[in-house]
Amino acid sequence: MPPVPTTVRMLRTVAIPTLVFIALLSTGVVQPSLWNLSAGPDDSPAVVWRARAYCIALWLVGALMAQRWVCLVFLDGLATRAAGKPLPKILKDVLAIVFLAAAMAGILVTVFEQSMAGFWAASGVFGLVLGIALRPIILDFFSGLGANLEGAYSIGDWISVAGDEGEPIRGWIEQINWRTLRLRTRDGFIVLLPNSRLATSAVTNHAIPHPASRFQIRLRLDSEVPANRALRILISAVNAATTLPDGPRRHPSPEALITDASGEGIEYMVRFWFDPGEISPDTVTHVVWKCVIEHLSKAGLTFAHPRNNVFLGRLPRIAGGLHQVEDRLAFLRRVELFHNFPEASLHRLAAEVRLRCVRPAHVLVRAGDPGDSMFLVAEGTLRVLGSRGSSPNPVELAVLQPGDVFGERSLLTGEPRSASVAAITECILLEIHREALQLLTSSEPALLKLLEQTIAGREQANQQRTGALDAADAIPPSPSRAQTFIARMRSLFAGETPGRSGS
Repeated sequence: MPPVPTTVRMLRTVAIPTLVFIALLSTGVVQPSLWNLSAGPDDSPAVVWRARAYCIALWLVGALMAQRWVCLVFLDGLATRAAGKPLPKILKDVLAIVFLAAAMAGILVTVFEQSMAGFWAASGVFGLVLGIALRPIILDFFSGLGANLEGAYSIGDWISVAGDEGEPIRGWIEQINWRTLRLRTRDGFIVLLPNSRLATSAVTNHAIPHPASRFQIRLRLDSEVPANRALRILISAVNAATTLPDGPRRHPSPEALITDASGEGIEYMVRFWFDPGEISPDTVTHVVWKCVIEHLSKAGLTFAHPRNNVFLGRLPRIAGGLHQVEDRLAFLRRVELFHNFPEASLHRLAAEVRLRCVRPAHVLVRAGDPGDSMFLVAEGTLRVLGSRGSSPNPVELAVLQPGDVFGERSLLTGEPRSASVAAITECILLEIHREALQLLTSSEPALLKLLEQTIAGREQANQQRTGALDAADAIPPSPSRAQTFIARMRSLFAGETPGRSGS
């Protein structure tokens, strides 16, 4: 059976009491004796009680009809549209109590001809006794009413309620009743919280003033790691997390701060933003931690931990950057392009590479410019910008992270740059010029063969991607693309002509 539309359901709530009220009025018009509440000499007690029952029914049905119409027009209509969300059920319950009290007072005065002074005196005594007996329930009622009038939370908000001990209670508000608040947790459970509990506990509403909330993770690194380098790596990691599914938001921008420094190391805090009502905090934190661990591993860093090492020789060097040849050599060993290079060749190459520090938003290479060097991303993140489809404006094709390589096509073939690369964060790069690589391959011809094999594998892998890291090329690769690339590389480095064949 299809669900009944909300408008039809709301009209049904007022249709029944309205029709009954009209029927009662029509009956009173047809039989005027029903309005006669004063007993005459010829009137029997049954006639008088029938008239009283008629008036009582008229008062009660009229109060119910008035309450339903006020809810339909004002609460469910004007007030709901103004607030942009459904109003709590407790407001309708309060309105029903007000109309019922007004109807009871009208019945006592008009039907039973009682004084209001006596009614209020009796109700005061009764209310005092009832208030003492029902104190917890009354406290829940007024706590819920006060929270609704204050507007601290509303239906649909994601809130956290501090518990007596342990984890706070988190969930979406499904209903606000006169005594309890109904929460639906992310695990699918329903939690009923007394309104008095909410009035005495710390309640965090993550939906106001805007849905996005700031979260953070903390980690500790060795004090030997330069603070600027650590902050650069952490900012790069959390920016990389914003590009992943279920990651934090790009705006407001993530940030990294130093929160503590001691003999155990330096403590850093990484802060990021997301809407906890849409994505679980555990999921987003997992994505951020994963990127942080990956970026630290690529930089050769680990978390600080208690150490009590005894050495009988020179202390081992702790990675402090890429200023020393040993540090550059260690980084080159982790780059896929040089996995098969002999140790001596890598050492010579590490001595020839140039260290580059790039500021955020700096455009490192531009599409169409000539290029005679390639870049290895050591720290930081960059974006590859190029054209896609018929759009004249450049779009982001890829995000480069530590360990990625770009620009090798221009270096190895002499082709112009086919995409622009700009820094997202502060970056540390290693730049390899063609002259350095030519000197290395001329003295060791076997290295050219190793480069050919690696490049061929990379070209085949690029057939599965939309835009390579070095050129972000949108041209669909063909089976001969790798062979053409190798032929140009041989022509440039080995003096062969592009038309010669070779394995």
